[in-house]
Amino acid sequence: MIYKLINEDNTLVNEYPAPQIYKTLSDEEKNNIYTFKKEIEKITIPKGLGKVYVNVMYDCIQLEKEYILKYSNGHSREYYEKEIEKICNQMESFSKKNNLFDFYLGCHILLMG
Repeated sequence: MIYKLINEDNTLVNEYPAPQIYKTLSDEEKNNIYTFKKEIEKITIPKGLGKVYVNVMYDCIQLEKEYILKYSNGHSREYYEKEIEKICNQMESFSKKNNLFDFYLGCHILLMG
């Protein structure tokens, strides 16, 4: 199952089971989730791509994090896809510089809508 965890405005999702899932995360994991969200938004907001929200899901190995952009603002789907590719490259570089590469490996940046 995939659960929306963090809204675009950085508030926690209140619907079950998001609060219970959030409580199971370590402080480091919570910090990393927010750090990545803020870093991605440093790219998406100035480019008119909007804010992101965060979904999480557990697979048998690790917690997978999805950083979701909503298709809007009149940009074409192709534009979003090219920008997401650039964002992924920038986030890979950011994660390597900040000792977060293992965290990055469990992240996905996606377009919805």
